[in-house]
Amino acid sequence: MSQPTRGSLIVKEGTLKGNSDGKVQFMFNPTEFTVSKTNTWKTKGTKSRNVPRFEFGGGQPRELTVDLFFDTSLPTSENSPKDLRIETNKLFNFMMLDKGSQMKGKNSKMSRPPKCRLTWGEDTRHHFDCYITSCSVKYTYFNAQGVPLRAIASLSLKEARDSEALLPTNPTSRGEPGMTLHTVQQGTRLDWIAYEQYGDATQWRAIATANGLQDPLDLVPGMTLVIPPL
Repeated sequence: MSQPTRGSLIVKEGTLKGNSDGKVQFMFNPTEFTVSKTNTWKTKGTKSRNVPRFEFGGGQPRELTVDLFFDTSLPTSENSPKDLRIETNKLFNFMMLDKGSQMKGKNSKMSRPPKCRLTWGEDTRHHFDCYITSCSVKYTYFNAQGVPLRAIASLSLKEARDSEALLPTNPTSRGEPGMTLHTVQQGTRLDWIAYEQYGDATQWRAIATANGLQDPLDLVPGMTLVIPPL
């Protein structure tokens, strides 16, 4: 009988402090997880209508919440039970600022935690690229020396898809009237593009929403962006 495939959370992009291990293997596969998504809608009421008009304000990233169980209470043949904080602390490390991902560009000192990937099974279509937005670890069992041997880690993960996956094969086929296209150059930022196109750097969110960008730093040289009319 084949063994079940165990899931894992790995660092997909970026580096970790001290070159620590960028993978947390599930000790036990979760029995359930929840995926949710919200859209933003703006309403504009008029005196002649009982129901206001709705204007789509953009989609929010999917959010996945899951509880992971850790248990090192049973000794192995080689040694005594190990402190499971060796594993759970990796989750917190995945949320630390990643100096290796500093954005290149004029006067740019921005950094961010690494992008992660939740994997479970061989079907890559269901891999979940994400950033960890919340991690809470509850320790439930200890040895006589106070070393935690069992814990439950509650994670909230927000979707962070690759820019390439968000773009159709033919970018000119998805344009709408009034839209233009812009090719990203090395070192450019979304606010610079907004200033170039609109004369207002604060309008970068309109470009991010039109292109499904969940993270304004996810710009790849050569990618094509839709520039929507304001």
